[in-house]
Amino acid sequence: MEKFYGDTVTREGCLPPDVLVNGTSLPAGGAAAGGGAEDFTSVQEVQFLGVIGPLDQKRVCKIKCLNGVWVGPLCTIDQEGKKFQPMLRQCFLSPPPPDVLVSFDGRDLAFGEGGVGDLALPHGSVLHMRCSEVGMFKFVGESSVRCGNGQWNAPPPVCQPTSIQKNFSTEVAPTITYNVVSGDAGITKTGQIVILPNSIIHFDCLWQRQEGNPSWTWTATHRQYPTAWAISVEERGWKYRLSVYYAKETDDGIFTCTTPKGHSNEVHVRVRNIQCPTIDSLDRNRVMAVEGNTMHSQARFACMEGFNLIGPEEITCTASGAWSEAPPYCEVIQCQPLNLEDPHLRAGASNRSYGARVMFSCPPGYRLVGPPVIICLKNQTWSDVMPTCEAIECDPPLAPSNGRLLDTGRYLTGDFVQFTCNAGFVIVGESITVCNDQGEWTFPPPTCKPACEFPGEPAHGHVIPTKFHYDIGEMVQVECIQGFRVLGSRVLRCTSTGHWSSPLAHCRAQT
Repeated sequence: MEKFYGDTVTREGCLPPDVLVNGTSLPAGGAAAGGGAEDFTSVQEVQFLGVIGPLDQKRVCKIKCLNGVWVGPLCTIDQEGKKFQPMLRQCFLSPPPPDVLVSFDGRDLAFGEGGVGDLALPHGSVLHMRCSEVGMFKFVGESSVRCGNGQWNAPPPVCQPTSIQKNFSTEVAPTITYNVVSGDAGITKTGQIVILPNSIIHFDCLWQRQEGNPSWTWTATHRQYPTAWAISVEERGWKYRLSVYYAKETDDGIFTCTTPKGHSNEVHVRVRNIQCPTIDSLDRNRVMAVEGNTMHSQARFACMEGFNLIGPEEITCTASGAWSEAPPYCEVIQCQPLNLEDPHLRAGASNRSYGARVMFSCPPGYRLVGPPVIICLKNQTWSDVMPTCEAIECDPPLAPSNGRLLDTGRYLTGDFVQFTCNAGFVIVGESITVCNDQGEWTFPPPTCKPACEFPGEPAHGHVIPTKFHYDIGEMVQVECIQGFRVLGSRVLRCTSTGHWSSPLAHCRAQT
């Protein structure tokens, strides 16, 4: 085993790292999770997938074994990158006032009712902030803040109400509104007004004219901008206007309106031909209609039959040059796997995609109870519950009057029963019947009718006629062989009780 001394690092092995699942520690490197205890003595680095930040971003992370101790984690800076950095302390963000909008990684963060409370963001996170309505508030603070080892590099900004919200008070900053006469304009996540080149736009500083004239100033230096009170009767008493005609990139800058009382408000302007990235068409199961990739262009999506859209149906190209959300993808519609708990049930196919039909059957001796076919529906559920296999049984047969069954109990396919009659009765019909695969008996129960059995033969003689059974009223005659004579009644008659009218005669030797 390799070792160091002083400032040198040893390569002594580490114990299995702790694994947390839903906040619970699993000892021995996750052995309790069913993976068994692993030998980490020769492992110097472990990589894993980490879920980081409020948007559950996936990053590759790792821990390293140094001096017999796990050190880390270190995680990649972005989803595509391979460079690792230490996971320094995270920063916390409390819900801001409702007039402050916060975005992270291009997406707005929701707070309050229906949203989240305090957010924990990893080291290096950058938040963009602006007022909910640009120009309607005076933005005070930094539009972007960064988390550095548990501390934000700037305090949260403030959106102060302006003149139109304060009944045109002279002691607050003026409200600034804008009106696009031709072209287009939009707002970025940091509150900049992005104007399409060659647009015509009016910026109005809202101030009561009787209180004096406000003044417009700007940072752009290539030209002057006309400023004056609005012309229309409805607007000229409270809108002091600055107009930008046929905007160019050289018009980038800050436009500030200052009141006679010295209060000011400003808007940040950029002139750009904003274009969002082209949306790939690699997903053959996705159908999209894209207006274009310029600012405010929209893209709409749908999926082919048998697929579900995962993500937004519509996205918009924002003033920041990014789509409002990531394009969706199409996922094949699949129903839950079939759980064949019944050991006798047989499924004809294992396909569980949308429209798939599964046929069921049972082995001989069983009948299907429930639907023979189920279909995977568009809502990812099966059209019906699964059937079961029920053993085929015959109802217990009735014993004939003056008879009985030799077998009793449960009668399944292939089982048979045997009938017998009491003494003095004979079977009319089949004495054995079998339960078939339809749950029916192959023969109906027989009947027992009164009859006399064969009376037997006397020694040295015989009975005429000889039969197994004799009907009521039938008669037999006893005959003896030569040299013997009948002793007793020569003729026997079968009575209604199933007995012979007299005992069997004997044959005695003649003397």
